[in-house]
Amino acid sequence: KQWYQRRVAITAGIDETFRTRDTRLAICSIACVFSAYACLYDFLYPFPDSKIVLGICSLSYFSITGLLYVWEWFVEKGTFFEGELNGGKIKVSSFIPRYSGEYTITGECPESSESVSYTKCISTWLDETGKILPDKIEKEADNLYSKLFKAKAQ
Repeated sequence: KQWYQRRVAITAGIDETFRTRDTRLAICSIACVFSAYACLYDFLYPFPDSKIVLGICSLSYFSITGLLYVWEWFVEKGTFFEGELNGGKIKVSSFIPRYSGEYTITGECPESSESVSYTKCISTWLDETGKILPDKIEKEADNLYSKLFKAKAQ
């Protein structure tokens, strides 16, 4: 998947950005720091003495993990590609409802509210044995990217 994203970004002249992924990584890192501190403190000062610190670190860890879930659900929303073209942002995301074969891919430019989207059945990209057909996926993705980039480049 990444090699294709890279090829499209280079072909269209897009600078790929990683802001939401970096933010997710920072949130995870903060949670891990609390966890590591609790482990280290408990090692240095065994349980009865470390009770308060363990409680605070545990609550902090689970609160930050909750923040991570909120970030993924409401900010990322299935985003798998972000980039900048002509000073504007481009975001490509995907969504598949539970118990459904309908797969939606959406490309959008948040500043200008431009968006290109299509929904198709997953079986469109599979053969009779259930193997993925990369050529069909690339054709559909090229179509989506070209529509989005054409609209953004103008």
